[in-house]
Amino acid sequence: MDRTEGNKPRDPAVAPGGGQSATVEGHETRDISIRAIVGFGVALAVLTGIVLAAMWGIFRVFERREDRRDQPLPPMIAANLRRTPSGPRLEPDPLAPRLRLRAQESTVLTTAGWVDRDHGVVRIPIDRAMELLAQRGLPPAKVATPVPLSAPVPVPAGGRREEEGKKKRIAAPGVTP
Repeated sequence: MDRTEGNKPRDPAVAPGGGQSATVEGHETRDISIRAIVGFGVALAVLTGIVLAAMWGIFRVFERREDRRDQPLPPMIAANLRRTPSGPRLEPDPLAPRLRLRAQESTVLTTAGWVDRDHGVVRIPIDRAMELLAQRGLPPAKVATPVPLSAPVPVPAGGRREEEGKKKRIAAPGVTP
């Protein structure tokens, strides 16, 4: 922005001699160049067209190369492909296997029956099993017996054991060497 006297900005519509000039129409030509913007847009469009044409050409080359590499299918594979029905090969009722499994599981959980007749093992309905468990409680857990450890060998005041130079034989707990 032009400054004339001190820090006062100069009005661009006022002529340098102080008189009023004609009305200024258009845009400020010093700040931006329309020619540069239009040139950039045209160059961008041309470059985009060139890149698209190059990509189309490369894909055509790839397609021809792939066509040359393709070999005819062996007769047995071609016959199998003709026999295979077209379209998706889906189950007519995809929920049927899951519903059958759920029904079998429900039967096992809600009815009584033999698990192993030879050993006398039966199953009872889960509701009855929970009632029995609530009445009788859980069976007592088996207590694991701890393995006895050998007593530690005391260390004399000097910090050395008398047997350090001798070979030690380790025996199983409860067995004297």
